[in-house]
Amino acid sequence: MQKEILHGTHKEHPLVFRATGRSFSCDGCKCGGVGSCYRCNFCDFDLHEYCAMSPPTATFAFHGQHPLTLERAAVVENLFTFERALLRGENLCKCDLCNTPIKGMHYSCRPCDFDVHPVCSRLPAAAVSPLHPEHLVMLTLAKPMACMRCDTLCEWRYRCAPCKVNLHPRCLLGSDKTPLNIPKENCHRSSGLFWS
Repeated sequence: MQKEILHGTHKEHPLVFRATGRSFSCDGCKCGGVGSCYRCNFCDFDLHEYCAMSPPTATFAFHGQHPLTLERAAVVENLFTFERALLRGENLCKCDLCNTPIKGMHYSCRPCDFDVHPVCSRLPAAAVSPLHPEHLVMLTLAKPMACMRCDTLCEWRYRCAPCKVNLHPRCLLGSDKTPLNIPKENCHRSSGLFWS
């Protein structure tokens, strides 16, 4: 791991690696974080470690059709539609895995209209949940079904097929934490728990 980097999202100064337990807001993906990050103290600029090191294109098991391209900001196709959505308090782009708004850099597949936060792209294909410790649950895309924790519909979910258990990625741990150990109200702090 590099102790100091130059990054395209912050050209003014180098970013220095910090391994602290403090919380921060990632200036790349615009999601909250805690722990390791790359930081510019002069500008109060932080990047998740993974956002700082994200490759420009990547292939992920959960979207094998095409490579995903790292985009520096949320894509706005139509300014009029964007302004109307803002006035109504809507967000046009959501992460297909965690279903929360995308406000900054993210991976995108334009032909499939598939978008994902860089930290969500690190979700494991299989995990153990304290809500269903009997079997591994697998990250799956299928017709909407109710999540056993929050009882809302989920397409992308962790599933145990034999037991018919479905869990949103954000509900996997059965607590107020997401699969990446992120408090739900501050989505996307990166440090994993319970991964196989």
